[in-house]
Amino acid sequence: MKPTFTILVITLLLLMQTNCGSKNKQATANTNSSSVSTGAAEGGADAGIHPEAQRLFEQGNELARQDKDAEAAEAFKQAVTIDPDFAEAHLRLAMSYDVLNQKKEAEEEYKKAAETYQKSLRQDSKDAKAFFNMGLAYNKLAKPDEAAKAFHQAVKLDPENDDYQYELGLALGHVAQYLEAVMALQKAIDINPDNYRAQEALEKAKIDLQRWQSMVKQQQEIAARRQAAGNKNENANTSTNTSTPPTPKPEVH
Repeated sequence: MKPTFTILVITLLLLMQTNCGSKNKQATANTNSSSVSTGAAEGGADAGIHPEAQRLFEQGNELARQDKDAEAAEAFKQAVTIDPDFAEAHLRLAMSYDVLNQKKEAEEEYKKAAETYQKSLRQDSKDAKAFFNMGLAYNKLAKPDEAAKAFHQAVKLDPENDDYQYELGLALGHVAQYLEAVMALQKAIDINPDNYRAQEALEKAKIDLQRWQSMVKQQQEIAARRQAAGNKNENANTSTNTSTPPTPKPEVH
């Protein structure tokens, strides 16, 4: 009886260990699955992006964080080679080229980024991040009007994003819309009081606004003086023309 009992106990213990091991493996798998899902959401992974291109993109981001800019650029370059419509990879590649002082290559990639964002926005016009990134690309291409329009759309879709408000404020300042720039930068600070970039930019924007208002006031005063002088001359001419002409002297024969 004892040997039989011992065998039963050992068998039960083995079964329990097997079940525990299976549960641990399942828990680990669930944890990894959750991490991948969360990571994809945070990284902005798009279901339409080629998986290998997405992997290379994330690799490039990690290399960039490690200040390995040449390696990051290569990863981003491979990503856009696999998926030419991967707008964010074009943008990050352009930024990497910028850091590497490869200005010509950077400009080409900023153009491609803007073009691919335009293409993607024709399919999804509610993508605030795409408008924002397109605005960044236009900034680098020295197209302030297009940048301001893109940031406007990003803010319209996501008004509580302080980074969007900040970039909009800068862009509006570049196109001399100083009052609107001040309002956007103030909004960025209201959303995030710790946005020190917005605080510094707001001080400059207020100075620019004061200068602009002073210039407008001076121009208005000059225009008013010219108008007054013109009215005075016109009145003088009218008075001369309507005055009684001198009586002609009789001719002497």
